Amino acid sequence: MNLTRGQRIKLAGLGVSGQRLSLGISIDAPGMTIDFACFGLDAQGRLADERYMVFYNQPSSPCGGISLATPAGDQAGFALDLSRLPAMIERLTLTAAIDGVGTMSRIRQGYVRILEDHQELGRFAFSGADFAEERAMMLLELYRKEGHWRLAALGQGFNGGLAALVEHFGGTLAPESKAPPPGPPPTPVNLRKITLEKPGQSVSLQKTGAGYGEILINLRWRPVTRAKQGLFGGLLGSGRTDLDLGCLFELNNGMKSAVQALGNTFGDYFNLPYIRLDADDRTGTRAEGENLRINGQHWDQIKRVLIYAFIYEGAPNWAEADAAITLRIPEQPEIEVRLDSHRPDRPMCAIALLENDRGAIKVTKLVEYYRGHLDMDRAYSWGLQWVPGSKD
Repeated sequence: MNLTRGQRIKLAGLGVSGQRLSLGISIDAPGMTIDFACFGLDAQGRLADERYMVFYNQPSSPCGGISLATPAGDQAGFALDLSRLPAMIERLTLTAAIDGVGTMSRIRQGYVRILEDHQELGRFAFSGADFAEERAMMLLELYRKEGHWRLAALGQGFNGGLAALVEHFGGTLAPESKAPPPGPPPTPVNLRKITLEKPGQSVSLQKTGAGYGEILINLRWRPVTRAKQGLFGGLLGSGRTDLDLGCLFELNNGMKSAVQALGNTFGDYFNLPYIRLDADDRTGTRAEGENLRINGQHWDQIKRVLIYAFIYEGAPNWAEADAAITLRIPEQPEIEVRLDSHRPDRPMCAIALLENDRGAIKVTKLVEYYRGHLDMDRAYSWGLQWVPGSKD
């Protein structure tokens, strides 16, 4: 069934026979990044429990009735099990919001489709002609009425982005942490320690003697437990710290992959890729922190290494974690990169890039934040295939 804007229908009228279904979403909007969310709302249309906002930073509701899951052939999507939803959840509202530049009027075409057992039962299509300068929209809504679940094709534009949607539904956002503007690079340079102050600032280390020896990248952070402060504060601000160190690497032979605790891909120091993660510190209390070790005797085989940290579980605000990496190489000055700018709504930080610059090690400060591995991969053109992983 092709649904029209404003149309309402019982799910049974679409042919839905059970309580488990999927929503598949695709939007053709060149040059724009769009975030999708599903809000579980009460009878007043309010987000009574922030855990029922399911989006890239919170992929499942506590009951398991709403979860991120993309059907084959779609850009994004959600899996729903209506039988698991608590009685307080009276409606599910599917939304889209632009992250960055652009407006909904630039959409070429898009759709939301309703599936059961991988079979498409209904589709709501739309285009930018349906919108003006809005930066968000409510796509679709499922709601209870007289003991039955019904569906409404909304296609309703909304001023503001994801933050405005959250506030509209009664949630609150924790304020972003803003670091003071970084000062000028210190002069003269301390030959025993170099601190890269600004994103984009680089330093090159030349070989001495036989080579580089062990290249040690150490991550340290402060363990923090916080109370909730608004929606993103609740998502990122309570529980114990588990900040993980990892890297993407590319060798000169074309080999590309990642070294990290997630997925138990700890690497190998003596064999390809000549990079090894030594341990997984889940609390921030390990005296030596977490360390990536690169075998500098094989630096000529390495093209580039992207060092990153990501929040795996129960993480605090980046500002309070006070994280930093330190790079140590024998007979070379120590290099420090601090995570001194912060995004409380992004769990992934690309910290520094190591490049083989005609045999030298070029270290560049990045400190850029992303929604996850895939977004970071795309930003630096690594081209890996990503699937969900676990440490356990």
